[in-house]
Amino acid sequence: MNTEIDGRLETDIAWVVDRAQPADAASKALADKVTRTVATRLESLITGKPQPQAASTVGAPAQSDESRMVEHAHAVIPWFQKNGNPSGLERPIYKQLSAFMLLVAQLLKCELAGRASNATGAGLQRLILPYEKVDTNPEGADDGTKIDVGLRSCPVNSPVEAQPDASYGRALAVVEAKGRSTKALWHQAYAQLFDYSHNVYYCQIDRRFIWGLACCGSEVRACIFSNYRAFASPAIDMTDKAGRSELVRLLVGWSLCDNDRLGYDDTIVWNSELQCYEISVPCADRPGESVPYYTDAFIIGAERLFSRHCRCFLATSTRPTAPVTEDNPLVPDCVIKDTWTFHDEQYNEPALDTGGNSAGSTSTGNSRDNSDGSRGDGNGEVADKLARVTIGGEAVFCWPPENFDLSSLTERSEIGILRKIDARLRHRVDLDGRYPRILDGGWVFQGSDTQLVLDSTRLILGDLDSAQQSRTPFCVHMRYAMTPIGEPLKYVCSIPELIVVLHDVMRCHAAIYDECRILHRDISDSNILIVRPK
Repeated sequence: MNTEIDGRLETDIAWVVDRAQPADAASKALADKVTRTVATRLESLITGKPQPQAASTVGAPAQSDESRMVEHAHAVIPWFQKNGNPSGLERPIYKQLSAFMLLVAQLLKCELAGRASNATGAGLQRLILPYEKVDTNPEGADDGTKIDVGLRSCPVNSPVEAQPDASYGRALAVVEAKGRSTKALWHQAYAQLFDYSHNVYYCQIDRRFIWGLACCGSEVRACIFSNYRAFASPAIDMTDKAGRSELVRLLVGWSLCDNDRLGYDDTIVWNSELQCYEISVPCADRPGESVPYYTDAFIIGAERLFSRHCRCFLATSTRPTAPVTEDNPLVPDCVIKDTWTFHDEQYNEPALDTGGNSAGSTSTGNSRDNSDGSRGDGNGEVADKLARVTIGGEAVFCWPPENFDLSSLTERSEIGILRKIDARLRHRVDLDGRYPRILDGGWVFQGSDTQLVLDSTRLILGDLDSAQQSRTPFCVHMRYAMTPIGEPLKYVCSIPELIVVLHDVMRCHAAIYDECRILHRDISDSNILIVRPK
């Protein structure tokens, strides 16, 4: 883990908190105003002195709300003092940090309620609240390790109180705290934050990137975890008024921004009516459009913090006619693979990982794999080339130039390779069901119907400087549905069945090489599936 921190973490990155702010100008202006108002009110509560007034629509809070605010303010005061934790123990910080989250949420809710009552538009998307239990092992953990504090995104009408039942499946971010601010303790805090945060990726199938907070003494750093890199903000000093205002700005941003700024994927949504997930898979023959698929089970999760975050789901494109239950199960007929693939400036073919399909193939391009997961050394140039794309003459995507042909990228992608295999082998009826066949698939786009944006690390992280670009692999989000559905090789029933399976694998891969000139280069028991006749 220490090596991973040294190789993956960028510190003192000024734009990290900016990435939490709303994207559209009106919402960002509102967030700025609300930040100033909440920060001013916060200072009044902790100092007991009136502060210079920022423009506010806050009415007098209810007596119970006011008393809770005062209680939370008293709880956090030691955290704001330079010698407020003489013991150097970290446990007092858990409660102080949680009280700060509750105080800001209460102030924010009062402020936005006042704006809504004045018909100016609330803009509040959610409340950021801490879990009630601190130093706890959340549901969904892959071991017995305990997180210090967990934060959850809650509906705006939720009571402002600590949340029960800590769970990685519902966590917005994990907080790791240490009692003092030293270089060694910061390193430990980052190491534990790295270790715990991968559980969020695994338990939440709709997370594109995740947030985290590291806290040492009275200093806080916000962190963004993308596919192959983590970025930490400069230290936010809670003993300083400006530092407290900066953490307020982060929390206000999280509360007012759209879901995609928190790392959620708008193309994977929970359908409460059907009690299953609805996943938009790019349409195979209508670029820019998507096909809804339905799933209630994933067979492969994003197990690592830094990776392609490959996820595979058992799914169907047939909409359930009733809610999915044990008595009315969803009957899958395909597998959806969701992953992030990276590219170098020559658009050499990415290494193909089929997530457990027997015919996963890799082209023999000359792209270079670096130890950090990047390819080549021109990621910044690739981001510029992928900049703006037009589909069907209507949807315009970010970044210049406008004349980039997305199809050139698709041809060299995993999807392009599988389509090539399907086209060349479709006449081979003897191989039906022995290699993956794509039903739908393509690049994933985020945004509205009129302003779709190619989902990539550049969309997540924004414009990086040249040094950051060179160290940050440029990844693009892809998703496709394929058949058939198989079982892992470990479920083979007998030696004769194993012989049949391996015979089919060799036949299929020989045909792919002979007719498609594609060599897999990574055949193993983890990417061979058993497909039994129905």
